[in-house]
Amino acid sequence: MATRKESAADIVVTVGSDEVVVETLNVNKNIDIDTIYGSGKTLPDGYSINEVSYDGDLSCKGNRTDLEDTFFDANGIPKVLDAITISHHDGTTSNYYDILITSDGYEMSAGDTVETSFEFIAMSRDGDTEPTN
Repeated sequence: MATRKESAADIVVTVGSDEVVVETLNVNKNIDIDTIYGSGKTLPDGYSINEVSYDGDLSCKGNRTDLEDTFFDANGIPKVLDAITISHHDGTTSNYYDILITSDGYEMSAGDTVETSFEFIAMSRDGDTEPTN
């Protein structure tokens, strides 16, 4: 028997053995590239990739003040979270690893549920490797 799915993916943040269900997730992949110009050239003849980074935001339903203890230490410094795991409808997963929360906040409007939101950076994604060239 098939199980009913409400969305295209189930998303959780893994913190040790705990999992926090995520309502929405936006992830950006940023690539810092410098172009290299030869002497007297107006068009580039090479490039250099300096950095690949991931950042984004996630939100959870409700006023999740309980997550502050999960995501931050007693001094408010972000803990390194294990992973954000996305379980896709087709059974595959995508993972972002070594997550640091960079900010948090709450969003609410009359008649709607409260959403707790967090911005984050991720150190790597499935399949990332250091370049060999």
